[in-house]
Amino acid sequence: MRFQLWPVLAAAVGVAGGFSAATHVFAQAAPGEIVVVQRDIDFDKHAVTIRAGGQVVYINEDRFGHNVFSETAGGEFDVGRQAPASRNAVTFRRAGTFTVNCRIHPRMEMTVTVVQ
Repeated sequence: MRFQLWPVLAAAVGVAGGFSAATHVFAQAAPGEIVVVQRDIDFDKHAVTIRAGGQVVYINEDRFGHNVFSETAGGEFDVGRQAPASRNAVTFRRAGTFTVNCRIHPRMEMTVTVVQ
């Protein structure tokens, strides 16, 4: 098995240099897609930035359900009850800043910023 050092070095440079967007680069699963994991009754990212038309994929790694939603005007959505080990993709079509919460766990909150 061959070990690749470049992801580790890139992450270290991003952290050492204060480049906070490094998290977003490594979180992308596909072009235009950012993965947000729900774990320990929290989102693993509290703020992400994505281009209009891109998706945020919510993956539930907790042992119980969540219900991810936003009531921010222009970006309303509700994935319904999200079972453990499931994933739901939400497409953000309009530019803006959207607050995302969980109906089951009110302290879960994150911000999705959508740019053109």
